[in-house]
Amino acid sequence: MQHFTRRETVILTRTSSTRLAYLARTGVIVPVASEEQKAEPAYYTWEQILELRAIRRLRQQLSLQMIRKIMAFLEGNGCGALHDKHLVIKNDEVHWVQSQENMAPCVVQVAAKTGCHVGQLNLMTLPSLMNLADEIWETARNSNVIDLASFRQRVIPFRPR
Repeated sequence: MQHFTRRETVILTRTSSTRLAYLARTGVIVPVASEEQKAEPAYYTWEQILELRAIRRLRQQLSLQMIRKIMAFLEGNGCGALHDKHLVIKNDEVHWVQSQENMAPCVVQVAAKTGCHVGQLNLMTLPSLMNLADEIWETARNSNVIDLASFRQRVIPFRPR
């Protein structure tokens, strides 16, 4: 397993040793104990380095309490780590833009100062016009009711079929 010392972590995350100690004490990012290395009693994993860097970035706009709320939401919903999420911050609310393969993105509120509407779907986007047209064409091709030749004449083509 790849690990990083406290000193390396301070450099890589551009944070202070005091901040690392505070985050460990409050349970936000707890270093992994090492039985192999007596001189360095704990180390940080690559995942933790990424999380610490993400937290540092978020701290430019959010309180640590709000970041804890985000992390609790993600952990409580089995959504994984903080560092690989696309978050949007607006008016003391944090929204997660979820991108899924072959699907349009959606936006879910993950934290707010008041705590209301957390987990609520705030935005669901429609597929592009081309994707909608492709779906209709596929439905027409597979239909026993629609005459494909007649359908072709009545449709305004976006691209040649």
